[in-house]
Amino acid sequence: MAVLDGTWWSAWWGAMTWWLVAFAGLLVLGTLTVRGALGRIGRPPEDPNYQPLYLDNDAVMGLFKMGNYKTAMRREVEERRLRNAGCLAVIPLVSMVFNLTGGSSTEVVAKYVEQSEPISVIGLLLSVLRRKDALVEVVLGRESGTVTPNHVLGRKLAPAATVGLTEIGEFVMVTGRFQADGSDGEDLVMRAAYGDGRSRAHLRVVLRRSELRRPGKRLPGGQFQAHCLGKVTSWDPENRESVLEYPIAAFL
Repeated sequence: MAVLDGTWWSAWWGAMTWWLVAFAGLLVLGTLTVRGALGRIGRPPEDPNYQPLYLDNDAVMGLFKMGNYKTAMRREVEERRLRNAGCLAVIPLVSMVFNLTGGSSTEVVAKYVEQSEPISVIGLLLSVLRRKDALVEVVLGRESGTVTPNHVLGRKLAPAATVGLTEIGEFVMVTGRFQADGSDGEDLVMRAAYGDGRSRAHLRVVLRRSELRRPGKRLPGGQFQAHCLGKVTSWDPENRESVLEYPIAAFL
């Protein structure tokens, strides 16, 4: 009987030791997971160091309602809210945030867009589009322009290929030297030249005056460098103009 007791005790102790080791392993894994999540959430937001020129809140919400961006925008808003509230230590995983904050995604994002500074909303947009690999960055130059494609556009283009602005088909952030070019009722227009010689053209950006984020609802005087976020909508062959009508945002 004593032998049986010793065998049982040895087996029980062996099983407990195995479970303790396994539990310790889970704790280590859990710690690494939490630390990794905290690190991702704790990184400072990549808000651009720019001045807001134009922001269309309705266009922001229109982007949110597109199925591809709804979850990403809600996640980004929650991370920013946690970061601002200093709650990272108690809510390490973003998936837990969705369960704790309550409210519909539309309400959460709409409230953030309405109450936040324009530059924070612009930072939110850029962060979401970059995370989703949905942004093509274009720099307009005097001789030509450079395009940094996302993966979708990169698969379509051969190495060293050229592409027209209207052929990109993705959200673009276009950087160029612009100049105000009059107004048409409630709309304002600014243009940026690119290319040289026979290939010279302009990007024409049409803005709603009501969404301009400057005193007096006026564009800057003279030439100014600006960045426009939106989609190039058409090409005007007679005037050699690509047209970006009603962007989501523009900033200096």
